[in-house]
Amino acid sequence: DKDTSNTKKKENGDRSFIPKIFFGTRTHKQISQITRELKRTAYSSVPMTILSSRDYTCIHPVVSSSGSNRNEMCVELLEGKHGKSCLYYHGVHQLSEHHTLQSAHGMYQAWDIEDLVSLGKKLRACAYFAARELMVGADIVFCPYNYLLDPQIRE
Repeated sequence: DKDTSNTKKKENGDRSFIPKIFFGTRTHKQISQITRELKRTAYSSVPMTILSSRDYTCIHPVVSSSGSNRNEMCVELLEGKHGKSCLYYHGVHQLSEHHTLQSAHGMYQAWDIEDLVSLGKKLRACAYFAARELMVGADIVFCPYNYLLDPQIRE
């Protein structure tokens, strides 16, 4: 059911449902440019997230300094292979809660991948998985366009 303003009504009340916008770009650098411009607009406080690869967001010292097998190393740490686990992954909720708290107190501001990585290092929390967790509450999701076109990544 659509109303005249082309927004759907939520089942539990009269609040309008705002569709999630996926903004695809060709490169991560273009995402940086767009988020920089978003900060300058009236929409800078809209909940958002940036999906990117582990190449840009992994802060684990061993994984991030490895050459080409970051994905496999990350999965191995998450599965606890070799008796080790990723302590940064266990801090994901700290990072996503930090952004949620900022939003709840009206201090939310558009951010870039580097901002999330810096905060992740400070809180010792995984920026890669935090960005994915933030997607639940985000109204705008920035990502390279192949994230939308590739069925495996899109899922």
